[in-house]
Amino acid sequence: MRADPLTVRLEVADLRTKEELAEIIGSVEGWDLVEPPGPCSLLILEIGSDLERDFGRISQVQVSGEAGEIFLTARQADPNALIRALHEGVREFFPQPLKREEVVHALLKLGQTARGVKEVVTKAEEGKVFTVFGAKGGVGTTTIAVNLATAMARPEGNPSVALLDMNLLSGEVPLFLNMKPVFTWVDVARNISRLDATYLMSILQRHASGVHILPMPAKVLEGIGMVPEMIIDKVLKLMRSIFDYIVIDGGQQPGHRFGYITDRSDKVLLVAIPNLPGIVNLKRLIEVLHDIGYAPEDIIVVMNRYNQKSLFPLDKVREMIDKEIRWSIPNDYRNTMSAINNGEPLTTTSPNADVTKKILELAASLSGRKDDEDKWASGRRGHFLGIF
Repeated sequence: MRADPLTVRLEVADLRTKEELAEIIGSVEGWDLVEPPGPCSLLILEIGSDLERDFGRISQVQVSGEAGEIFLTARQADPNALIRALHEGVREFFPQPLKREEVVHALLKLGQTARGVKEVVTKAEEGKVFTVFGAKGGVGTTTIAVNLATAMARPEGNPSVALLDMNLLSGEVPLFLNMKPVFTWVDVARNISRLDATYLMSILQRHASGVHILPMPAKVLEGIGMVPEMIIDKVLKLMRSIFDYIVIDGGQQPGHRFGYITDRSDKVLLVAIPNLPGIVNLKRLIEVLHDIGYAPEDIIVVMNRYNQKSLFPLDKVREMIDKEIRWSIPNDYRNTMSAINNGEPLTTTSPNADVTKKILELAASLSGRKDDEDKWASGRRGHFLGIF
């Protein structure tokens, strides 16, 4: 017997947004759009400049029970309003213009919850964790982590990707992607009792590339060093069940957490540049990983800013660190700095640059997409579509 449809009511002033929502709702099986008045399963409410009035309406709906759940939409996302809405129990927020896939995903997820259907992870296996560490400061660790994550979100199949900023001293992931943090690791720590898939997805910020971001707080003293290991462990376990790939920007050797984080990673990428201090520190890091029992095949050396005229060619570096170096990222100051200064990934600002192609090859290799790796390695651009 087919279940009765769930009902949704719109309180949206913007006519275009209202029409889009009506069309989307009509396309999702199990949902019906209803007119006021009367109870409904879901109310989608548009908030604007008069936040006190809008939050008064939210409280009224919650007290009266006229709607089972509330979603919000607005032309501009005020961070303070989003935080307040989360505390009020609002499940979803849709910025305008709407992204169809976000609305559909939210309706399907709420539909499963309302009908008591347990969310099922459809991946063949749990998500993979790739942690990027720098052999020393200033080697481009965040550049590699950010561009690796955005590159991994591009192949066909709509892979879901998260990017976690664990760089204690200089967490700059939002800066590299021109994002203003709304929630950070501190919010996770303070609300650990609420941590489930719904809560986690509500505080992760989604970049235009499709990557979901959990940034560091602005104040160093509130950084990852203040978050207990138990919480980090719980977040990573939950993320493995949600995302196909999780990329961690580990910064430069995060002290006592180095072994803890690497132990929970499928692969560790060690980033260095071809100079003596970087190579010496790289060798030390490899030795530390060997000493704590990390599998040699799961340690990946990435030689960043490399050029053929370097005083330390790859053969010499291999000899010094006693390890193969498969990945060398070409030195491209102009394109890399242009991407950073514009707050965009290289795949957006310089899709055909050699540095971008190398990072895409690395992403394809880590994700096991050999076909895509071959396309880029041969200089032919692969067919990349899909955003989570």
